Amino acid sequence: MHGTPAGTQQPLVSIILPTYNGERYLAQSIESCLRQTYQNLELIIVNDASTDRSEELVLSYDDPRIVYTRHTQNRGLPRSLNVGFSLARGDYLTWTS
Repeated sequence: MHGTPAGTQQPLVSIILPTYNGERYLAQSIESCLRQTYQNLELIIVNDASTDRSEELVLSYDDPRIVYTRHTQNRGLPRSLNVGFSLARGDYLTWTS
């Protein structure tokens, strides 16, 4: 399997979380993903050139499962999802907003 290290049982799940000025609900979304009972996951947060405190909020997390990238110009949801999926290492892929 692509994201599952040899000798492990649980496949890696990649969750893509695109955000644009989503500071108001971003922490709740991040916490929801990280607190799943299934722990073998990566959370890929794609900041689509937010002008609020979204980046500061994401960078305040110290969790190795978080992958963060930021666009310098707003590209819209489809491109943000494509960027997130291109970074995904998981055996299973999903997204949330």
